[in-house]
Amino acid sequence: MDKTELIQHWNYFCSLAERLDETKHYIDHGLIEHDGEIELVHGKVYSDVFKQIIVLAASEFEIMSKALCVLHGQQVKKIVDISDAILNQYPKIITFEVSTPFWINTPLQEWRVSVVNNGNNRKVQGLDWWFAYNAIKHDEALSIQSATLQNAIMALSSLYIINLYIMHEIFGNMEIIFTFPCVYFRCKYLPHPISSGDGLLPDFGDCSPSEKFRRDCPELFR
Repeated sequence: MDKTELIQHWNYFCSLAERLDETKHYIDHGLIEHDGEIELVHGKVYSDVFKQIIVLAASEFEIMSKALCVLHGQQVKKIVDISDAILNQYPKIITFEVSTPFWINTPLQEWRVSVVNNGNNRKVQGLDWWFAYNAIKHDEALSIQSATLQNAIMALSSLYIINLYIMHEIFGNMEIIFTFPCVYFRCKYLPHPISSGDGLLPDFGDCSPSEKFRRDCPELFR
């Protein structure tokens, strides 16, 4: 994947984020406390719009994750192999926090590959939105209830993370986010000319984000 192609994929993600953002006009994306846990007020509401977002986001997640693996010489096809490759290469990716206008979540926190059937098979866990995508894909009529607001947000949050990782690998920085900003999704790892983020992406170094950003994007400080 070259830089031009990556920018096209990033802009595609931004278009999906805009589609999600527009749903705020007719459904509350806010939070509520339930049984001591903070959750989306209407996280379980499902619709055709959320179905479309989940299907498109999951498909793009697969494409971009495979591309990320290819950068390290790994040709993968199945989600279990994709998961193994990424989690081994980027063990801290599961700690990545994504901010939305209403909450901060860690969409990949439970992402892992487990060995089942006495070691004969491997199973991906922790990606509920991915399982919803597969349910919708294989039985659209019966699985519409999996097309929820929460799954749509989590699918796009996960895609957001993969985009930033591959962006960092290809560009060496995440400058194009400032050239082509997206709505709805943010994170604390992106330095800003005025207010620096808290740190680099979880798996990339430990130097000051403001120092790195000034080094990589000097034109913004002239």
